[in-house]
Amino acid sequence: MKKTYLFLIIMLLGCAVLNSAPAKILIYEQQIFAQINPKLPIHTAYNLLLQKHVNSNGKVNYKGFKKDILKLQSYLNSLKSINVNALPQNEQLAFWINVYNASTIDQVLRNYPCASIKEIENGKVWDKPLPYPFYGEKISLNDIEHQKLLQQFNDPRIHFAINCAAVSCPKLSNIAFTGQNVQQLLNSQTILFINNPIYNNFDDKKIMLSQIFNWYKTDFVKSDGSVLAFVNKYAKTKINESVTLMYMNYNWNLND
Repeated sequence: MKKTYLFLIIMLLGCAVLNSAPAKILIYEQQIFAQINPKLPIHTAYNLLLQKHVNSNGKVNYKGFKKDILKLQSYLNSLKSINVNALPQNEQLAFWINVYNASTIDQVLRNYPCASIKEIENGKVWDKPLPYPFYGEKISLNDIEHQKLLQQFNDPRIHFAINCAAVSCPKLSNIAFTGQNVQQLLNSQTILFINNPIYNNFDDKKIMLSQIFNWYKTDFVKSDGSVLAFVNKYAKTKINESVTLMYMNYNWNLND
């Protein structure tokens, strides 16, 4: 049986080499192995790329990643035919977080070298439909963030899981989200972000919070009544809500 599968793999990949571009070969290869092992997680290929090109601090080696752009695009292409609505809730949540982050990396790589993601599409990269129609639907990064994630799941922790390729963005996890780990990663990403002085700075008289808490204030108020109430759920040092609240400037330089 194993020999039969091996023969089929060789034959199919051989046909791909003769008739298709390298990107299509990668897609065929991924589909073949998925058929042989249907239990193979759909985000495995992406996880391997993250482990290779993103360090534990969320910094991305875009120069090295660009050499694997076809593998990243193969991964995104492999997701296009998945009916996300048929997946369990946690799988749906993990799916769209991964799609957002992987698509953001893809947009940077297509335009690399660049100093900031805001150089792409005249700063409108989030509004441009992605080159991957997911289950026949053309969507943008903003569509994923607001409609597929925030509107559907009503969970402000999502803000700390998606990454916009900037220094001031919550760090990019170098582990792919899955249905099994998504809740744990949402918590850990939120805790790490809130307690990191690079993003938020607390003292006795005033606090400086990330602009994320200003831009998406309504999400945190809806969830916990106020921004500080949400922050205090995850902050190691609890903050008195009477302190002066200020917001840091956002650094849009590339997170490389």
